[in-house]
Amino acid sequence: MKKWKVVLTFFVATVVLASVVRAEVLDPMTQGLILDPSRDPLIGPGRWHDERDWQDPILTNTSYLKDSAFSHDGDGSMMIDYSYWSDPELPPPNGDPYDRVPRGYFEPGNGTYDPGLGDLTGLRLSFWWYKANTDGPEAVREIQIYSPDGCTGIAVANGGQSIPVGWYNFVTEPITAAGWDWMDGALDPTNITTIDFWVSCWGDNWYEGQPPEEWAQIMPTGAPVYIDDLRLIPEPATMIMLGLGGLALLRRRKA
Repeated sequence: MKKWKVVLTFFVATVVLASVVRAEVLDPMTQGLILDPSRDPLIGPGRWHDERDWQDPILTNTSYLKDSAFSHDGDGSMMIDYSYWSDPELPPPNGDPYDRVPRGYFEPGNGTYDPGLGDLTGLRLSFWWYKANTDGPEAVREIQIYSPDGCTGIAVANGGQSIPVGWYNFVTEPITAAGWDWMDGALDPTNITTIDFWVSCWGDNWYEGQPPEEWAQIMPTGAPVYIDDLRLIPEPATMIMLGLGGLALLRRRKA
């Protein structure tokens, strides 16, 4: 019995370790290291800027993509600040005031955006996000990934008003598998260089007893949305094989 307890402990530790090690290639969203304050991907230092907020010249308006000390794990997060909806004194950002698109660059060989992501075929993306007001439509609606010649996206939440306040861990379906909602062009999962979060406060509020065509816009409340701890999760088969490999090594050592 004791032997099998040791084996089980080793197996679980191997699986957990495999997940943690693989996740290091992405972004923990540590405060102070997240954002590109110039909103110019050629400058940095952070990898994230609001794709909907870019303009030329660059520094002529207020960005509502911000660093925050608030996070699910204590080291900070990225805040999408919708306060301009609740404070008429604040200027709106460029682009559609409902939609914000934090875009992150992951480019091997680029000192600002290293490391690259490698081959993501069959792997899953995981991240934490926070909804601050249960009555408002503000939510992370989709995550999108891009290679130079193609892109795909997967829904995170629809109808943000139905989502209660709190931190949520979202894990995608395996990349390139069923569940990704759309595909555009020739996506190359071995060369993903850009990840977008589509954060929106567009929402629909169905009239009771009416056909689906009848809907009303939910007005934004101005509540922020937070994103934290972007990770990459190995497919279950890889994790099982790592565990079995550890078991084989343990048996060999016993022999």
